[in-house]
Amino acid sequence: MASKLIDVREYTVRAHKREIHTRVFNFVCKQCNETTKRETYGPRPLYCERCRPPQPPKKSQQSSKKAKPRPMTYTSDTNLG
Repeated sequence: MASKLIDVREYTVRAHKREIHTRVFNFVCKQCNETTKRETYGPRPLYCERCRPPQPPKKSQQSSKKAKPRPMTYTSDTNLG
């Protein structure tokens, strides 16, 4: 079994099997305008698998948050009052 380093803030669960319900959609591709069939578990797809192949889900980047700007106090050389 391969080992890897994980961040301690990451939430992990034990491996398991899950049943998902898929449907086969017959539709016209928005890019190539050909009638095609595609099996998916989400909403009706717009593109065929040749125009837009399935891709792995994107990872969210929560650790790259910028710090909020802090108010600064300035001193002036000239006296206004």
